[in-house]
Amino acid sequence: MLGQKKDYPWRYAWFYMAYYTANAVHQGYISKYFKDGGIEGAWLTALMAAVPLVAMFTQPFWGLRGDKARSRNRVLRGLILSAVIAIALFPLSGRWGYLLAATCLFAGCFTSIQPMGDSIVLEDLSRRGAAFGPLRLTGCLAFAVMNVLFGIILDGGRIRLAPYLTAGLLILTFLATWPLPQTAGHQAQTGRKMNITGLFQDRELPGLLILLMIIQMTMGYFYSFFPVYYTELPGGTTTLLGVCYFISATSEIPFLLNSKKLFDKLGAGKLMLIACGALLIRWVVLFLAPNAYVALISQVLHGWGFIVITVSMSLYMTATVPDELQASGQMILAIVGFGVARVFGILGGGLISQALGGHRAGFGLMAASLVVAFAVFAPRYIKKPPLNGQKQPR
Repeated sequence: MLGQKKDYPWRYAWFYMAYYTANAVHQGYISKYFKDGGIEGAWLTALMAAVPLVAMFTQPFWGLRGDKARSRNRVLRGLILSAVIAIALFPLSGRWGYLLAATCLFAGCFTSIQPMGDSIVLEDLSRRGAAFGPLRLTGCLAFAVMNVLFGIILDGGRIRLAPYLTAGLLILTFLATWPLPQTAGHQAQTGRKMNITGLFQDRELPGLLILLMIIQMTMGYFYSFFPVYYTELPGGTTTLLGVCYFISATSEIPFLLNSKKLFDKLGAGKLMLIACGALLIRWVVLFLAPNAYVALISQVLHGWGFIVITVSMSLYMTATVPDELQASGQMILAIVGFGVARVFGILGGGLISQALGGHRAGFGLMAASLVVAFAVFAPRYIKKPPLNGQKQPR
């Protein structure tokens, strides 16, 4: 719950609020920015897929850099400033090849900001015995409130402001890194060298990562194509799209207020099954939605999907991986969940939905994927003790 010790580090919240506000613009409106610039179909799919594809190769690099660095904070600030420069290049040309190059540069930096920041904050919270949920909640609320505002600001022809807004908010994110605890990579502190394969000493991790990948594959399709799909539904507008994001973000509050208690009681496996079920229902509703208002209602299910898998797996990593690989542990989650999964979700889902006649069919495909995932993993995780890092079989 929100009631914390008097020394709870609320100052770290500035980082989460600034980052998730910047992410609200890029994640929510960049596909519409590209489409309004004349990029559609397979060309749009390729641009959106470039972000997670590049992340697959850059995140392991940045993870090891963080684990070996004398200051992870400096690595984090370098990532943020590089992302600012990259997003500022977007408006200079509307040509597809140019935007692809700028997108790849941006993705190589931006996609590692959140896991690097998490590795710094989660390590400090673990030492304090403090919950992560309240801090993550501040980012959730900032994302929710600002998305409504951005939906109004960017309505109509003002969608062209999206890169400028993102750059400005990333500058605020850079400033918000100064209250974070100074954290060195443990390999730099101890001199004990480890590579990323050391993460897989835990035999439960591969199965959890496979389930994470499947669930995030469906989320990748949603984040890339929902803005276009929603505004094409009867009654859909950019302003209502902002309301959608507000509902989805605020729906995360119940879980975030109780995340530590639920993680301790249920563990990562069971929580991921809950997320799988909630998102399955969500994609079915979007597949069947006759208008924008029904699609809007489906956003309440977001609170038992994305946030559940990301927080529970972040906590699991912090509890189980060696100290020398804390940054790499958070990066591997981003690689599997954001990189591999979203490439499949965007490219596979996008191409199949086009072949089947539109984005609606893609949501049906995502629902079918989760039916299979639930059938495969439910027998395994329902029977197991909670996978929370406290009672791990070795």
